[in-house]
Amino acid sequence: MRRLLPFLLPLLALAQAPYRVEGEARYRGFYTLGSWEAKNPTARGEVLWDGERASGRVCLEQAAWDSGIAERDKKALEILRAKDHPRACLYPQRARFEGSRFVVEGELELAGKRRPVRVEGELLGDPANGLFRGSFRTRFSEWDLERPRFLFLEVRDEVEVYLEARVRR
Repeated sequence: MRRLLPFLLPLLALAQAPYRVEGEARYRGFYTLGSWEAKNPTARGEVLWDGERASGRVCLEQAAWDSGIAERDKKALEILRAKDHPRACLYPQRARFEGSRFVVEGELELAGKRRPVRVEGELLGDPANGLFRGSFRTRFSEWDLERPRFLFLEVRDEVEVYLEARVRR
């Protein structure tokens, strides 16, 4: 066993090495006559993944919210309470393949609240240097957030969130 230890230590260290995560979130919401979109390219963090268990965090800087319309962005930052809560963070607890899908379950912290979230998508390439693309849906009401209005039209409660992140060891 003593002779195997020098060979096993590097493998154990690699198994516990964090994954660096960098990416972007895109948002899409709907109202009676159409939809709106925004993006935030500041997703950064580190995640440990060991079998099915996961830990760590990946955060977005709320101030980077960008819909391409300055007034809409200003209102969005008010709705998200970005001044008091400058980051939105995902805290993964489990990550696994379910058939061809890759699922991340954990908690999302947004506007001072933490709620469970399940992100389903795909992990392309080698997990040590891959690309994750996934999505989930949430509601303004789940976070006690005011729903925005465009002129006299109130945005629907549900919002689609798309995530794309490069994962590297």
